[in-house]
Amino acid sequence: MLDNLLELQKVDATEIIDFLYGIFHRDFVANRTLLANDIYINPRSYLKIGDKEQDFWHLTTREEKEKIWVNRKPEWRVIGRYPDFRRAERLEWVKQILTNHQNPAIKMFYHRENNSKRDIRLYLWAYKHDFVVILQKLGKSSSFLVTSFL
Repeated sequence: MLDNLLELQKVDATEIIDFLYGIFHRDFVANRTLLANDIYINPRSYLKIGDKEQDFWHLTTREEKEKIWVNRKPEWRVIGRYPDFRRAERLEWVKQILTNHQNPAIKMFYHRENNSKRDIRLYLWAYKHDFVVILQKLGKSSSFLVTSFL
């Protein structure tokens, strides 16, 4: 489990996003992925950026910010989202971690976020690879992918 990385250097640069989306679509849109055989990982296909689910972008890209000064106080402004190749080459790991969450190589824990809603999120950490998948509860029996990162 989690040994193979996607070989993105073998994919034409103009096709990387479509290549990655094919994997996301296969794992989360075309097929239902369940955590603990009970909790549906909802790809939230109703939330799209362009023609792809918002959750896809959070698994394959990184938000870039810059510090600006407003009234002599520092604030962070989002510049955009850009491909994160180290995250993207591990895209297939996300489903593997979810479906093998009971494996001793995966540590699970809850964390209360510092965001305005103080969301409680589930972290699934493949600690030997230092890769984490973060989920948030969506309803009684479903969750959504917040992000993953190395």
